[in-house]
Amino acid sequence: MPSDQTDTGEPLPVTFMADDGSIVINFGILCGREATQAEIDRLAQALNDQAGAGPNITIVSSRRQDYGLGIETVTHQVTVEATGVLSALPEAVCGSWVERCAADRRVESLGLGS
Repeated sequence: MPSDQTDTGEPLPVTFMADDGSIVINFGILCGREATQAEIDRLAQALNDQAGAGPNITIVSSRRQDYGLGIETVTHQVTVEATGVLSALPEAVCGSWVERCAADRRVESLGLGS
């Protein structure tokens, strides 16, 4: 099973709206790496220009590592908080952004856990 699909074969959500209204981008699922500063800057600009999500935008890029018995995971997520925007447009802009990032530069899995 590819790493970007669920057990049922459905694609994993790359972006979704969290309960607090922030947009979560599962960057690592699609790109296999962390977002660069330049990519984050381009996301902020796109949110401002295309979604009217400004002037107050907060973008957090995070790397989370979890360890357990026989398992180790690393998650790369980008979270966007944009105040004053009540449409689905910012999430669509985030989805387009992560797809462009993946097309530009993607790191494939080593397949060590398979």
